[in-house]
Amino acid sequence: MSKHDKTTLPKPVADEFNNLHHLKEELARGGQGVVFRTADADLAIKQPLYASGNSDKNVYLRDRFQKIRLLPLPPRIPVSLPLAILRDEPGYVMRLLNGMKPFEVFEMNGTTQKSLSEAIEEGLLEPPKWIASIPDQKMRLRLFHYARTGSTRRRLFTLSKCASILARLHSAGLVYGDISPKNVFIGDGNSREVWLIDADNLFLEMSEGGDAVSTPHYGAPEIVQAQDCARPRTDCWAFAVLAFQALALCHPFIGRKVLVGSDNDEGGWDTDPAEENGAPADLDEQAYAGYLPFVDDECDDSNGAVPGSCLPRELVATPGLNRLFQETFGAGRTQPHRRPAMAFWALELAKAFDQSLTCPACTMSYFAETHRKCPYCDAMRPAFARARTPRWELLIPENATEFALPHRLFYPFSFEHNDDTIYEATLDFAKRTAQPARGTKPFPVDLLIEFVEAVK
Repeated sequence: MSKHDKTTLPKPVADEFNNLHHLKEELARGGQGVVFRTADADLAIKQPLYASGNSDKNVYLRDRFQKIRLLPLPPRIPVSLPLAILRDEPGYVMRLLNGMKPFEVFEMNGTTQKSLSEAIEEGLLEPPKWIASIPDQKMRLRLFHYARTGSTRRRLFTLSKCASILARLHSAGLVYGDISPKNVFIGDGNSREVWLIDADNLFLEMSEGGDAVSTPHYGAPEIVQAQDCARPRTDCWAFAVLAFQALALCHPFIGRKVLVGSDNDEGGWDTDPAEENGAPADLDEQAYAGYLPFVDDECDDSNGAVPGSCLPRELVATPGLNRLFQETFGAGRTQPHRRPAMAFWALELAKAFDQSLTCPACTMSYFAETHRKCPYCDAMRPAFARARTPRWELLIPENATEFALPHRLFYPFSFEHNDDTIYEATLDFAKRTAQPARGTKPFPVDLLIEFVEAVK
C-alpha cells in the first residue's frame, strides 16, 4: 500500500496458526509501524515500517516479537501483546477492544479542524454562545472540539488510567519506550477502557544500553540529544508531554521564544539562532529537544506561554498536577532523576478527576471547590454531593440518581483496582439522602455523604 493511499487496503494476511485476517481501515500510523483493524472487531494487525513508510521486511523482527511475549508482564494488564505472529511477513496479531480509538481523538489536527469548520458552516453544528464569542477562530474550533470530546474531565480520567498502566509496567522493571497519542487507545462513548497497543518497544530496564526509540515531540531530552536510552524516567517525560498537551492544548515547550521570539531577536518565530552547544538551529527543534525552558518555568519566563495560545492551568490542572508538571519540565528537564514517578501521576490525576464537575449548561468541566460558577459560560455551580472517607473524597453530580462508589474511596490506591465498584449508592438530592442500592451491602461507618446546594 502506498504511504499516502489509505483507501486501498493490503491483501489478507495469515498468522502462524494459519488463521486468515482480512484488514479493514487503518487505525494508526507512526514512525515504526501501522495498525489495521481487522474483520474481527476485537483484533488488529500491527506491521512494522521503515522511516520511509515502506514495509520493514527485517527477518529479525519475528524473534523480537516472540521475546515480547516472554516478558514478566503484570497479570491482566491492558497492553496489547502479540497473540500470534504473522506467517509470511513481519508483524503480529493483537487484541483490540471493539470501538476503541487512539488518544489522538483529543487533538485538533488539520482533518478534524476542516471537518468541524465545514459542519459549522453548513449548519450541522452550532457552537454554544460562550465559544462563538471568542475572537480567535482557531481557538474557537479548538475549544469546541475540546468540549465535544469530553472536556477536561474525560481527559483526566483517561490519563489517570494510562498512568496506572505505566506505573504497573515500571514496578515490574519494564520500560514502555514509545508513549504517544497513537499508542494509547481509549474506549468509545461511555467505555472506561484504556489500553496501550504498541508493545514493540517493551523491554526490561538495563543499567546500560537499551533502545532509544521515541515519537517526535515526545522524546525526553536525553534521548533526543542522544545522551541516554529509554528508561522509566523517559516514559515519565513522554507521558507528561501527552498530559500537558491534552489538558492545556499546547506543547509544554512551545512558548514565547518560539512563537514570538525573544526581546533580543530582530525577527520572530522564523528567526533561527546559530547552533550552540550542539543544539539545533531551528527554535521548534530546540524546544522539542528540551533546550528551552518550560512555558510555566518558575525560574525562567523567557519562553512563557503566549496569552490565548492555551488554556489557563488553573482551569485544567490542580495544584498537585501543576507541581508534577513543574518538577518534570523544570528541574527534570536537565536532571532526569527529579521527574516524578508514574505512581504520582496516576494518583493526582484521579484526585483531579474526582474534584471536577461537568457544567450542565455548556458541558465543559471544572474544579468545583475552586469555582462558584463555570469559568467558561458563567453558569452558576449546580448542586452536588461529596462522598468522603478518611482515605479519599469525590464529588457526585446533581443528576446522578445512582452512583458507583469506587475502590479508591475505601482502600489504599491501587493501580489495577482503583476504579472498581465497591458500593452502589441511590441518591435523592431533593431529600438529601443517600442509601445503598437495593440488593447491595450497607455502607461502611466511615463513609460520609454530604449534599452541597447550588450557588444562587
